[in-house]
Amino acid sequence: MDQQMLEDVYTFIRDYTHTNHGLAPTLREIATGCYISHPTVLRYLDVLEIQGRIARQPGRARSIRLLNSEKS
Repeated sequence: MDQQMLEDVYTFIRDYTHTNHGLAPTLREIATGCYISHPTVLRYLDVLEIQGRIARQPGRARSIRLLNSEKS
């Protein structure tokens, strides 16, 4: 697992959410924004969820929630 890409995915989600009034990005938007494939996005989201940095609701679009408010 590429740690830098993991951070890039998290940063993309954080920045997208903050600039869109709390609306989370879709998997496709993350894939496009980070230049990675949809299955790769899913793997990174699984890792971020295991790390406790995000939460998701299965079966719901735009359900990614940030759990820590890291300031960067």
